[in-house]
Amino acid sequence: MKKTLSTIVLASALLLGTVAPIAAHADGLSGSTNGSVTFTKPADQTTPVDPNNPDTPSVTPGDNGGTTPSGPLTFLYVTKTLDFGTHETSTTGAQTFTAGTNAATDSKPGSISTTTFSGMTANPNFVTEVSDTRASNAGWEVDMSATNFTDGTHNLTGASLNFNTDQNATVKNSATTDTTGISQPKASAKLGTTTAVPVYTAAKGSGAGTTSFQVDPNNISLSAIPANVTVTGDSTTYSGTLNWTLAALPES
Repeated sequence: MKKTLSTIVLASALLLGTVAPIAAHADGLSGSTNGSVTFTKPADQTTPVDPNNPDTPSVTPGDNGGTTPSGPLTFLYVTKTLDFGTHETSTTGAQTFTAGTNAATDSKPGSISTTTFSGMTANPNFVTEVSDTRASNAGWEVDMSATNFTDGTHNLTGASLNFNTDQNATVKNSATTDTTGISQPKASAKLGTTTAVPVYTAAKGSGAGTTSFQVDPNNISLSAIPANVTVTGDSTTYSGTLNWTLAALPES
């Protein structure tokens, strides 16, 4: 019985002696390497792009329409002028006209200023372009308000300016084909109010790089124009200003 116990103890000691050296040198059988990569913010962009291919600079780089680009979050282009044509004033009720084609009997249809972004043909749509090189992916919003349309004395009281961007507006982004994070609600701004309405919104995680928007002039309208608009002489022009604001969304 004692012999058996001694044999077991000896065998255990021998076994521990063979395992111990391996445990002592275990660190020498493994290693690690630290990996890293560093990114910097993109350079600020000031050159407008082809709205159909927003990763391609415009062929008319100095034409930014009605904006002056500056900083990491900026408009690159905003269509400069918007005209709703020439029409006979109504004596019976409110009127609505688009910046495109209206009734064939109109003296002059609506129109917008255009720019050639690529090739030799001017783009026929109302174009807005946004550049976001902040590298924060915080999102942004484009808002619009409109002053009174006035002849200097009289206003188009109660009229509204509408961007029906829910009707086949084209949205493109230079970094991705997935623009689901960029929404374009139908926007209606009452003339003469300071309240801005959202036209385009890039949610958090969307809108980085360059984003272009195109709206057919037929989907831009001046509505609720009152009857019996004052006309001095043969014709009177009522004019105002569309104010565009690009704002960063909160990062949280």
